[in-house]
Amino acid sequence: MSSILVVVAHPDDESLGAGGTIRKHADLGIPVDVHCMTGNEARNSELKAACSHLGVRNLFQSDRDDFAIDMSLRNEVIGAILKSRPKIVITHFLGDYNVNHQQCAQIVFDAVEWASHITLFENAHRVERIYNMEVNTMISRPHVFVDVSKTYKYAIGAIKEHKSQLQKTDFFYEKLYDARTRLRGAQSKCERAEAFSITLPEHAGPFYKENSVESLL
Repeated sequence: MSSILVVVAHPDDESLGAGGTIRKHADLGIPVDVHCMTGNEARNSELKAACSHLGVRNLFQSDRDDFAIDMSLRNEVIGAILKSRPKIVITHFLGDYNVNHQQCAQIVFDAVEWASHITLFENAHRVERIYNMEVNTMISRPHVFVDVSKTYKYAIGAIKEHKSQLQKTDFFYEKLYDARTRLRGAQSKCERAEAFSITLPEHAGPFYKENSVESLL
């Protein structure tokens, strides 16, 4: 069965960027896994509770400072891809103002490429496309909107589990998600929506039959 892997920089990014989308696909019977690059005991506990609201299948957690994100984490993401074997990966987009979110997106782009190399991994896996979500910064020209009108309540429930972050920001993120999903809903003729841009893997590994097609149409 096709699955989805969500790769985020910090606990709470999964709910803020794609909470409604995660729950919607889980309700459709599509397995969704989450890999988070950073965390500590408190925040990982919040993340686990949030993912229970979203119907996440597998949660891959880390014990690492919020800012300790660099290209050395690529192998961890490759490992998550090879375990999850997703058809698509959801992650941050490069235009986010948060530098850690930018780094996470670049690590995912590289990991998707290397995870597909059959010369490196006996269980190599090819991800078809990457969906880039908006967390702090909105995407100026999204490629797709996902109607989350029916799953918004689960996403808000997940966001509320991240109590440590909500209290630090005077509940800004809860307000932001409410306003943003209403705006994206208005743009896509539904009550609430989440927006994504799409990135195609640059190489997707050599020696794949899928690299050749009979027709472009």
